[in-house]
Amino acid sequence: MHILLESLYSKKGMIAYARSRDLHLTKALGQHFIIQREWMASILDKAGLPRSGAVIEIGPGVGHLTWLLLERGLSVTAVEKDRRFAAMLGELAALDPDNAARFNLVRDDAMKVDFKRLREETGALAAVGNLPYNAATAILFHLAYSGAGFGSICGMVQKEVGERILSESGCKVFGRLSIVLQYLYDIEAVEILPPYVFFPVPKVESMFIKMTPKPDADAEFAQLFLERTAQVGFLHRRKKLKHSFRGSVIQKRHLNDEFLERAPESFDFDERAEQWPLERWIGFARYIQSQPPAGE
Repeated sequence: MHILLESLYSKKGMIAYARSRDLHLTKALGQHFIIQREWMASILDKAGLPRSGAVIEIGPGVGHLTWLLLERGLSVTAVEKDRRFAAMLGELAALDPDNAARFNLVRDDAMKVDFKRLREETGALAAVGNLPYNAATAILFHLAYSGAGFGSICGMVQKEVGERILSESGCKVFGRLSIVLQYLYDIEAVEILPPYVFFPVPKVESMFIKMTPKPDADAEFAQLFLERTAQVGFLHRRKKLKHSFRGSVIQKRHLNDEFLERAPESFDFDERAEQWPLERWIGFARYIQSQPPAGE
């Protein structure tokens, strides 16, 4: 690895590089780079990232994860929105011709890019990234609904977000994010990372998660019915579900008193949202889907 790339894996080297490029990182935008390469290399092994083939990287920044993926023997297509980072990545990649041949940069917004098209063009086996704290949830939903067909999605998120994703019913952070992603994926927490492995140092811990698609999950159903059902149910967490659902509309199905009374007895609307387990949320969303839209 080129000496400049090596230097980026230290606080001193990052400060020097940032000053040389007049680069001002903002914690408000969730810009925290992993500068402890040993941590990241170990995490990639634990997550079972392949050592050949192609991956799509989300939000590479100045390439801390990128160079490790390339060193593993992977081809990397990096999606970067920030024009400053995009320019720096091109310059840094050119320092290592062998790796540069397997690196491709796409200047685009990860919350809007067509991941299905990218995966088909690159043959990417997985999507991976150190996701910006302020956009991680939106990016994960976009990936989940993209229809890209990745073998796995691996990402660094704020620990609190990871706990929400992995939470179960009865937990105060159980909600829309948990329900939708757990329906679509088998999810594991690969590693908890302390703040000091990042630059700038965040105030919170981070979690690296791996999401493997469930073969029978239906992304369209999740997007149109399951997410909206959970969103309505958790809008007022302390209310009973009959009050939360009453009067709402989900894909032209009007959840009035008659609709709720017709529903099977297994759906107890006197309970609160966090009391329903994942399977009941899926079941009720399926029930809503099975009913005719208003006017039909």
